[in-house]
Amino acid sequence: MSEENSHGNSVVVTHQFNDPDRFAQAIKPLNIKEGNQLSPGGFLGTINFTEFGDLKFTHVYQNQVAKATGMKSTDDISFVLAFHPKLIQVSSHGCAVGKYDIFGFDSTREVDVVVSKDVHLIMASVNGLAFRTLCEQMGYEMGQKVFQHNALSLHPSSLRPLKAYYQEITHILSTQPSLLMQSQMQSIIREDFLPLLINTFGRNAQKKQRILRPFRRYSLVRKAEEISRSYKDKPLTLQKLCEELETSSSALSCGFQEVFGISPMAYIKIQRLNGVRRALMSDHPNTITVMNVAQEWGFWNASHFAKDYKDMFGELPSKTLRGNLQ
Repeated sequence: MSEENSHGNSVVVTHQFNDPDRFAQAIKPLNIKEGNQLSPGGFLGTINFTEFGDLKFTHVYQNQVAKATGMKSTDDISFVLAFHPKLIQVSSHGCAVGKYDIFGFDSTREVDVVVSKDVHLIMASVNGLAFRTLCEQMGYEMGQKVFQHNALSLHPSSLRPLKAYYQEITHILSTQPSLLMQSQMQSIIREDFLPLLINTFGRNAQKKQRILRPFRRYSLVRKAEEISRSYKDKPLTLQKLCEELETSSSALSCGFQEVFGISPMAYIKIQRLNGVRRALMSDHPNTITVMNVAQEWGFWNASHFAKDYKDMFGELPSKTLRGNLQ
């Protein structure tokens, strides 16, 4: 399902997706390179987006664990909050994001986010020049060092008004998106939201901050991911992976459990299955067959592959290919 409305320099977009890669690519403020589903089952993702002038809001929801990587906009600064009915489980660059953290505002870093099931991410993106100009007018000096940590821990009472505003914008996007096309509503949001964001961020940035530390074995996991990509169509055992990394299987397994909640070999299989799915949903479906693609990603047993694929994505690979032919 997709809906887009535009008027002047404003736009409102709402999308629903059943594929994590196309879902990730549709996030307007981010140039997402790749989105992978990490938990088994049918995928459902929602993106609600609005842009007017120097301000953009993006609401992202998915029902499965997912990882997204890519590059950020060089023009905008993005401030992200995570919402979950129970326990928030989000990590950025291998750092666990807490429920009172705002993150994502270092525009020099690439996107590297892992999000658990049923998490809502709400992102406010502001033109960088406009943001810094308004900061100066409000008496805040925002040097680049402030943004380099990429995350800021807020006191619950300080976060509450900003969180409520994010939730209100999300509610409007979900229920009455046409309101955001009205110039009067846009003016109210710009005049109310930006000072609130700058005051909340500026006051907390001036305090001594708890710097988010990456998971202990995050760098080891990143190296393992790089090696696994070089073995795209070749067998790769845990022993071989550990030999190349010069580490123990227990250390590597603990690292993957920390970052992704699954074992190294399960993660590698999931990455390969996502690669197959992207190829089956490519722009040239008439030139490929399911097993040719599967073999390119290291799957040689047709029946085992079909079962693994269906367990992961809730449909047979042949159905994915047929769906792209329609």
